[in-house]
Amino acid sequence: MTPFHFEYLFRARDPDAVFTVYFDPEHQAEQDRRVEVARRETLEDTDEGDLRRRVARVYPRRQLPVVIRPLIKGDLSYDEAIVWHKRDHRIEFDIRPRLLDGKAQILATYRLEQRGPGQVQRFYDGQVTVHLRLIGGRVEKAIIEDLERSLTATAGCTQEYLDRRGLT
Repeated sequence: MTPFHFEYLFRARDPDAVFTVYFDPEHQAEQDRRVEVARRETLEDTDEGDLRRRVARVYPRRQLPVVIRPLIKGDLSYDEAIVWHKRDHRIEFDIRPRLLDGKAQILATYRLEQRGPGQVQRFYDGQVTVHLRLIGGRVEKAIIEDLERSLTATAGCTQEYLDRRGLT
């Protein structure tokens, strides 16, 4: 198990503005393009008062490196289950890569806090667990590096979207 922690400061009026953008389908499509997601299939989306649950299967554009393809069958798709706790300004993530037959999991919390007028801090904390003898730790670190790149790109996308929508 390898923990991670990432932060980003948004120019936004409040956490609700950021979450409004987060769940906007147009924004999701723009983010997916930036991080090279080929398609996203929503399997479940329920909104019950303080909780919103969404489950999706995500298919990245990128594929396994050619040298690895004969050793590991499958693609880089993953199942993503999120639960948004609206009052707490928090989303819980459970991400399971389909490639490793249940041997990998990413658990994370996406949390927003008002930091001052027009400033909302995003905290993204969690852990990656890959149960593969000898190479599990290296795979965990590679997943975290990819996650950091993706979160940087999506934060920039979100900020641009907030700016365009006048939510700053």
